[in-house]
Amino acid sequence: MALIFLEGFDKFGGLNSSDASVVALLTAGEWTSSAGSIHQIVAPLSSTGFSLQLGASTSITKTLSTNYSRLIGGIRFSSTLTNNGGITFLDAGTAQASITINTTGAFSVRTGGVTGTALGTSSVTVTAGTTHYLEWDIAFSNSGSYQLWLDGVSILSGSGDTTGTANSFANQLQLIQGSGTNTLIYDDLYLFDTTGTTNNAVLNTSPRIETQFPVSDGTVQFAIGASIVGSSTSRTASNYNASANNLYLRQITPTVNCTVNSIGVLPGKTDAAVQLRPVLYADSSGTPGTLLSAGSTVVGMTSGVIQTLPLTTPQSLVAGTRYWFGLQNDIAINPGYTAQDGLAAGRFAVATFASGAPGTAPATTGGQVTAVIFGVVSGITANSYEVQQSPPQGQYSYVYDATVGHEDLYNFPALTSVPSAIYAVAVKGSVAKSDAGAKTVSLRMKSGSADSAGSAASLTPGTSYGWLTSLFLADPNTSAAWTLAALNAAQSGLKIET
Repeated sequence: MALIFLEGFDKFGGLNSSDASVVALLTAGEWTSSAGSIHQIVAPLSSTGFSLQLGASTSITKTLSTNYSRLIGGIRFSSTLTNNGGITFLDAGTAQASITINTTGAFSVRTGGVTGTALGTSSVTVTAGTTHYLEWDIAFSNSGSYQLWLDGVSILSGSGDTTGTANSFANQLQLIQGSGTNTLIYDDLYLFDTTGTTNNAVLNTSPRIETQFPVSDGTVQFAIGASIVGSSTSRTASNYNASANNLYLRQITPTVNCTVNSIGVLPGKTDAAVQLRPVLYADSSGTPGTLLSAGSTVVGMTSGVIQTLPLTTPQSLVAGTRYWFGLQNDIAINPGYTAQDGLAAGRFAVATFASGAPGTAPATTGGQVTAVIFGVVSGITANSYEVQQSPPQGQYSYVYDATVGHEDLYNFPALTSVPSAIYAVAVKGSVAKSDAGAKTVSLRMKSGSADSAGSAASLTPGTSYGWLTSLFLADPNTSAAWTLAALNAAQSGLKIET
């Protein structure tokens, strides 16, 4: 098999400037480690999804499954050209060779890291802030050959010492940014070796990775474990700071009919004395209106740990209808509730805690930080709803099964454009094992009558949620290259193997 890795940075959720959250998402099964800070998920460099922005003196590293004497790949990028950054190939943590995007806009192949000796530098340059596709073919030895392409055109080739250890191979890939104020953005990464008959040479087509999430059930056998409306994940480092006798509300519109049983909130502070009360209001022309449900007092909260606030009477929710989820607190909490994102879509009002939840929401003030508040719900009937969340919600939204042979298959949207070629398909799932004993699963692709496990017939999930991957270089129904019609009609999912 020639394809080693595909990464579009799309499955890590919406725009995200919370470095801790981004690092946690990156290193949950896909990337091995992260260094530095100011990692962000930002707008895509291609037409769909998202991309990864590295700040000054940062890197992410992926450990590969074996040693490679030669690696072929490509990545879309944009750089402010303030300091050298690029791609480093390592042998167990020691840099063998690097490809750098230099402050001049030129490209170099270097021995060792991004500040190592340049073996060659291109005469072709790029302008700061512009988007391009860089590809490489590099062999690791004391006289290793290398070649670079920019937007499909060869810009540099030669040979030299592409090792920093006694070994003539690399087993790690690192995206790295040098010191200073430079910003590097990456998107649409592929990595090949030279085996096999396909995907063993540079593509020179500026390829795009498009990530799709399930939209409906195909054939399902798993049970639904937990469900939410909204998201339990923070995407920014800010907080909503609540005054005493504060009523805070944020709008959530469920996409399915369900029943909300409790409201979850992510605290930004540990406070053993604060009293909290969940509230749910109907919408009234874009602002909170009539109280639909409330709950008993919950005392105390812990920073960074979801606090669940049960409603006394569960409330039915109608898909496509706007509701206002929130809570009351009795004393000031600063920092209060961890923010969901950079939006200022929250609303607040003064409401005396001892008086209970107001039957009609008082006039609220808008423009507040959108805190992480969500509804814990029941009554969901589609398994696909639980696994379509991006980023995945882990214990708050999942399906489960322990029966060998059981399988969930889901339908996916059509690709957003007509590609000139489909080089490969990767099926990825965020999976965890919750029971005792050894368990294995496979990630499936069903095309026509063929139901295949692809490149990985047996995968072992960990006890924490992490990404598992199987690759499908060809249509399992025909053993030929994927066609657009076949891929759009295919189903994907997960099967219990042992």
